[in-house]
Amino acid sequence: MRASQQALIGTGLAAVLGLCALAPEARAQIASTPLTPQAASPWTFAVTPYAWLPRLSTTYSLTGPRGASVTSTTSAGFGDYISELNFALMGGAEARHDRFTLMTDLVYANASVTTSTNHFSSVNLGSGPIDIPRDEQLSTGSRLAMTIWSLEGGYTVLQGDWGNLDAVAGMRTLFINGTSNYTLAADIVGPDQTIALSRDGSLNIGKTYAEGVGGITGRINIPNSKFYLPFYLDAGGGSVPFTWQVYAAAAYHATSWLDISLGYRYLDFNGGSKTSGVDNYSLRGVMLVGNIRF
Repeated sequence: MRASQQALIGTGLAAVLGLCALAPEARAQIASTPLTPQAASPWTFAVTPYAWLPRLSTTYSLTGPRGASVTSTTSAGFGDYISELNFALMGGAEARHDRFTLMTDLVYANASVTTSTNHFSSVNLGSGPIDIPRDEQLSTGSRLAMTIWSLEGGYTVLQGDWGNLDAVAGMRTLFINGTSNYTLAADIVGPDQTIALSRDGSLNIGKTYAEGVGGITGRINIPNSKFYLPFYLDAGGGSVPFTWQVYAAAAYHATSWLDISLGYRYLDFNGGSKTSGVDNYSLRGVMLVGNIRF
């Protein structure tokens, strides 16, 4: 199944092109920058372009004929999906006033995916899943668009020469829309000998999930150096029962307006068997970040 999940992958790659803000007096979702005792202006702002090359793992359900639910699974690394990416974009920003912070993060990807990294695993007409043998799948061609948008507010609860710690709370929304065209070696037949999935056809998904999240972010300074350790952690739920994200890095204060960091980010939506559409979606991988402050 192609775009379906590689867009998910694209989404990760989208992250490759993303922005996630951080300012000296502000710490965004992905990295954290220094707090000064008193800013010349009551407001500070930042944007953060970054390159994220994640591995993607997804399991979700497409809608087929007769109301059938077809489960599709993808597992792919950066090298598997980069050539299939149609478009990817991510942007983030942060504004801070004293101890209060408002931050946002957007990831968008549009990708086309083939059978090399994706396959149908089962079809369900309501009476139970029917396995779809992988060697029965002759071809699949999918195009999927995916967006992850976050909006959060934060408050600095602790700060000092050692660094700072902020509490954050807000929302994360997941949008998925795509179509998969496929060809099987034969029809998939149910126990009653009716056709559960014809040998060729088209399947669709169009879902929106809104999640409430809360967590912490901040940094730990390394004494007598320009290096520090930014971190971010959140968890929550909503339309998808559980979602969580973690980021940790080593960062360097390069100039008065730029910090550079190298870290690892993991983002996960876990729907389990209670969610229609996305059962699981996760992105994890190394991220190179540039924090631009103004």
